[in-house]
Amino acid sequence: MPQAPAIADRSQDLVFALGAHFPDLNPSDIEVVEEPDADLLRVEWDGWTALFPQSESALDQLTATSSVMPHLRGFLSPAVPIWEHANETGDWKRDWRAAPQTEGRPLRPDLIVEQNRERLVRDLATFFHELHEFSVERARSLGAPSFRQWRDDHETLSRRSLAILRPRVNWSQITWARRWWARLLDDEAIWKIEPSLVHGGISVERLLVDPLVQQLTAVTGWHGLRVADPAIDLAYLIDAYGTDLGWRIVEHYGELGSTADAALFRRIRLQQTVRRFRQLVEAADHNGTDSEAVSEAITRLR
Repeated sequence: MPQAPAIADRSQDLVFALGAHFPDLNPSDIEVVEEPDADLLRVEWDGWTALFPQSESALDQLTATSSVMPHLRGFLSPAVPIWEHANETGDWKRDWRAAPQTEGRPLRPDLIVEQNRERLVRDLATFFHELHEFSVERARSLGAPSFRQWRDDHETLSRRSLAILRPRVNWSQITWARRWWARLLDDEAIWKIEPSLVHGGISVERLLVDPLVQQLTAVTGWHGLRVADPAIDLAYLIDAYGTDLGWRIVEHYGELGSTADAALFRRIRLQQTVRRFRQLVEAADHNGTDSEAVSEAITRLR
């Protein structure tokens, strides 16, 4: 994957930060990419992955994730990465976490065929059921961000997305967006639910399967881990694999004992729209408010 010049120029500094644990590492050995949904740099080389936070808030999230992850191993059916090393300098620019890369291939939609469809439906439904059954109290005690913080995140997302939209859309469209956010934030049925521990960033690249595509073997990309509405994971899943497969997984998720009622279905649809707003903000952060990426995000939102 080509590296943006500004990121590639940091390779020397990143290798220097990793040097105490990986003394033989050279700048030419590493690949550096920005995580699209977090303020993190991901560094990969020869079987390892390291995450470098790019802000204090990103460090806080990464620290919490690193604390919770060991307790998920064995609780979840698929493997999860365990961050084995940390620089822990107190400087967020160098306070990285590293883990061996997880084996498996991304579960692209074209890999799901008639012969493995039901098996993968069961595997994915089981994974979400297990994750959402993890003790919220235990997750909080380990440092996972709280449900209240997740609601605050929606309020921040509302303000930021509306500020980006205001100069780019007409009066009726910005009025719709304001009213949509007002209804969501004032909807007590959404904020009085029983929250769960959620992955918070499900995507095709983060669901890994064995080479023969017989089963789900690992899940990566846990830096969005938090206590929130389980609908967020299921909304991301349906966006990734489409409604037919996605709703079949949700149905099996309910058969395993998780709550899968009309209220969950409604919240999933709302979270799909929240994600469109989030993609708008991410496009503006990475490419600028006047970029083509922002125009494409507005089109998806419409």
